[in-house]
Amino acid sequence: MKPSHGRMRRVLTTSVIGFLIFSDSAFAQPVSRVQILQALTAQPKAPAIPDSPRLTRSLTLVDSDYVVASAQSKPAIDLDVYFDFNSAVITVDALRQLHELGAALSDPMLKGAKISIGGHTDGVGGDAFNLKLSKHRAEAIKRYLVEAFMLTAANLQAVGYGKRRPKNKGDVFAPENRRVEIVNETPQTQAQR
Repeated sequence: MKPSHGRMRRVLTTSVIGFLIFSDSAFAQPVSRVQILQALTAQPKAPAIPDSPRLTRSLTLVDSDYVVASAQSKPAIDLDVYFDFNSAVITVDALRQLHELGAALSDPMLKGAKISIGGHTDGVGGDAFNLKLSKHRAEAIKRYLVEAFMLTAANLQAVGYGKRRPKNKGDVFAPENRRVEIVNETPQTQAQR
């Protein structure tokens, strides 16, 4: 075998291994602005009418938070926004997704909408640390959206949930629990005024 063929094989092998290792974050496709816009402007599903009347709202105590349960959920979408370990500094890998989010939130269909940016972590680390980290991450995203897209800061609320609301309850350490949840808090009848 010629020396150049061996070198070529090593280069190809190294490239394939590098692709497999780094493809998860470097080549992941962000959720598009159209998908985000559709999720945040979707009409809530009407609840099924039961045979007997029941309450459509209740007050529930969840992890020291009072939550009002309602028959209608608010339009929301979960996004993967990448941060370094134990950091609230937005990474270069996160910019593509944040650009799509900013473009969606700038759309006239969401003009005047109150948007909640909820930061979530996985189950690694203590409660207080994760709560603080998730809040700092949500605030970093809010700052980016206000500065880069001139969105109204008063319409964006940064909230940290820490590890209290895992997406994957069966595996609290799963990577899908490290996410940002974007919720349109504006009633749909008011969002387009």
